[in-house]
Amino acid sequence: MAVFAVKSGLLKLRRLGLDLVSGVQRWRAMPGRGEILAEVTTPLWSDDSVAERGLQLGKVQNLRIAAKALNGLVVPAGQVFSFWAQVGPPTRGRGFVEGRELRQGCLIPTVAGGLCQMSNSLHVAAKRAGCDIVERHGHTAVVPGSPFGPNDDATVFWNYVDLRFRPRETVRLRVILTEHDLQVMLERAQ
Repeated sequence: MAVFAVKSGLLKLRRLGLDLVSGVQRWRAMPGRGEILAEVTTPLWSDDSVAERGLQLGKVQNLRIAAKALNGLVVPAGQVFSFWAQVGPPTRGRGFVEGRELRQGCLIPTVAGGLCQMSNSLHVAAKRAGCDIVERHGHTAVVPGSPFGPNDDATVFWNYVDLRFRPRETVRLRVILTEHDLQVMLERAQ
């Protein structure tokens, strides 16, 4: 565990430096509606055991925070969207709680666990909308119960494992959590 902490700490510092040099931006939410270019709907709840219910609840809380940060964002044509630039640090102080994380094939509890459901959905929606995928990392194994295959998943880990895409036309992200589902849409922005 100590080796992982040191390695991830160094990778986080490296990413921070690269982002400062490259000028990764945060995009603003803007009101409006447009033609839906792509839509992905996934269930919030899986049929996991009662023992994992707390982690499922945590995942949904973490998705709510991410949805608030992403909903309505407008990404200009030719510019890069970065998951972490928009969502920000996933800390307890910002309201993130323990959820499920897949690490080296094992599901473990971790703060902000479950955010990959959002990044997976964004990745698939971006591909369907014709965006260029700039950065994507697959999971080490298929998440049990996941509707995403090995080429559709997009894991994220603050801040050096990111999902980044570049739309060919200006798009608006629409992210909605219902009682049962996560809905991610990319709309044509006017």
